[in-house]
Amino acid sequence: MDYKPRRDKLRNRIAQEGLDAFLVVNVENSDQANLRYLTGFTGSAGALIVGKEGDVFATDSRYTERAAREVPGLPVEKLPARWLDWLADRLESLSLKRVGIGTQRTSLWLYRKLEKKLKGMELVPLDGWVEALRRVKDPEEVERIATAARLTDEGLRWLLGRLKPGMTEREAALELEVWYRKHGADHIAFDLIVAFGEGSSMPHYLPGERELREGDLILLDIGAKVDGYCADLTRVVALGRPAPEARAIYELVLQANRAGLEAVQAGISGQEADQAARKVIQEAGHGEHFGHGLGHGVGLEVHEGPRLSPTSEDTLEAGMVVTVEPGVYLPGKFGVRIEDLVVVRPDGCEILSSFPKEELLSL
Repeated sequence: MDYKPRRDKLRNRIAQEGLDAFLVVNVENSDQANLRYLTGFTGSAGALIVGKEGDVFATDSRYTERAAREVPGLPVEKLPARWLDWLADRLESLSLKRVGIGTQRTSLWLYRKLEKKLKGMELVPLDGWVEALRRVKDPEEVERIATAARLTDEGLRWLLGRLKPGMTEREAALELEVWYRKHGADHIAFDLIVAFGEGSSMPHYLPGERELREGDLILLDIGAKVDGYCADLTRVVALGRPAPEARAIYELVLQANRAGLEAVQAGISGQEADQAARKVIQEAGHGEHFGHGLGHGVGLEVHEGPRLSPTSEDTLEAGMVVTVEPGVYLPGKFGVRIEDLVVVRPDGCEILSSFPKEELLSL
């Protein structure tokens, strides 16, 4: 894959804003996604200087051989033990005056250290420059996400065939994680959520030793990561015969999910998409039980821009990949969330999630 066009887009903005360069520093995965997006490098430490005249890439001795394979078109320079001193000297050797640096992942410690070391050079904190480039996915990125989504669906089918009374949430989550790794995932996209019964009422639940019992609702918020790109899927099923209230809430959330999917298209705001689904839940009297936003962007990270929420300032564009995940959570009882992963298109959205949801599945 050729990463230079991505750096060229960043280079154009550098010139437009009167800067000489933009600096990306990845310290133990602090800015790994942005560095990978611009170079293809998968290591946990490295630095990239995108300049008006050319680019400089460096990593330490742990990754120089890997970088030589992964970073096409850029010579790999070696970071020494005193890498901050090296980086300051390298920036100064390029006779740069104004250098931008991202604020979302750069620590205040690193910014202050660099600022002290740079002589006669202005370090300019900038918000979301690379993240903005990452929002709209190119076709190859969409295909990688689609591959991760297919694997995520397959893993869910496999797990549902193994769930039985007495199995713990932690056991189910671990077995699914191992299955993903065995079947092609780089990793899981996030800590998998497996929630039985009352645990499903907590949107970001940590699987524990709770055992599966007859009649439980089972909420599974899961995702595989393939070739660096994430998937995100939530489905709710029941073990045995679910209570009538659970069926009713499921149908309500399904209606909200459909309304959200129908709303998503290029040109709509994140607030409008959220409101389309939220209105369904509010009119049914459960507005207070839907506390989070409708969705978020997915790519190299499982949570990235844009946002679909009541406070979103984003407008959807064709090529963005987002989740649509309304939910209703009844504290101490159960919760239902139905989440699909979609690609925004000019006149609608393409759904990447294929696992059935049209009724509350009973195991």
